[in-house]
Amino acid sequence: MRLVTGRRTAGFTEGFVSIFVNIILFILKYYLGLIHNSIAVMADAIHTLSDAGTSVVVVIGFWVAYKPPDEEHPFGHGRAEQISAVIIGTLLGVAGFEFLMSSYEKLISMEALTFSWVLVGVLLFSSVIKELLARWALRLGKSYESRSIVGDAWHHRSDAIATVLLVLGVLIGADYWWVDGFLGMLVSLIIIYTSIKMVLESSKDLLGSKPTKHERDLLINLAREISPLIESVHHVHIHKYGDHVEASLHIKLPKTMSLEEAHEIATKLENKIKNTLGWEVTVHPEPEDMKERE
Repeated sequence: MRLVTGRRTAGFTEGFVSIFVNIILFILKYYLGLIHNSIAVMADAIHTLSDAGTSVVVVIGFWVAYKPPDEEHPFGHGRAEQISAVIIGTLLGVAGFEFLMSSYEKLISMEALTFSWVLVGVLLFSSVIKELLARWALRLGKSYESRSIVGDAWHHRSDAIATVLLVLGVLIGADYWWVDGFLGMLVSLIIIYTSIKMVLESSKDLLGSKPTKHERDLLINLAREISPLIESVHHVHIHKYGDHVEASLHIKLPKTMSLEEAHEIATKLENKIKNTLGWEVTVHPEPEDMKERE
């Protein structure tokens, strides 16, 4: 329970801090982009604002995900994080495409970027803040094994990288008119790449995937601890709903074993897995001479 409470608190804390910081940085960068007529800086500002939107999704996702199971959702609401991430990733991709087109128009118009030390200073400040925010969020995400927090951290990092590229554009934009439009397109591509990666990673659990080798090895090792009579562990299915995991597996036992003995071993393995991994498991015993089903 302590881990669950800490994970939920980490999600809310990271989300609200990120929202506040990103909104402040968005206002600064967008204002400077307007007064210096830089589509690249404005695109970067929107990227920063999208990070705030992603953080809102993190907060909402954690709020919904930790609602208790009900009659319509007996396995809980843990997949709310992934659903929200797919939505914000899609919207982010649309925004990235729109700014890609705007940057292309700026490039073909041959319009140069106005140099300003104030612009350089604010962009560098923003980049440093976003990298620090990314490192903090990565530590939280890895500590609590939260894909949504880790994804938010990579949003921060991609924004920091994009902003560093813009600093370069401001420094040499006066001599090379095409730098602003070109870097605007580059930042837009970073946004699109981030959105695609976010959608693919978040939809993986929604679509379902086979157990990893690490997960299978964990189950095999736990089975061996329970009884040397277990011949094999196979037909493993794992369904993840945020923190809640439902799993099922088959074990082979000697065909001479009584039903009561087989049931006892299966029950011990279910309890072992639940106590060790926190998974709700159903173990199906079958005679050792039955054809193994993968």
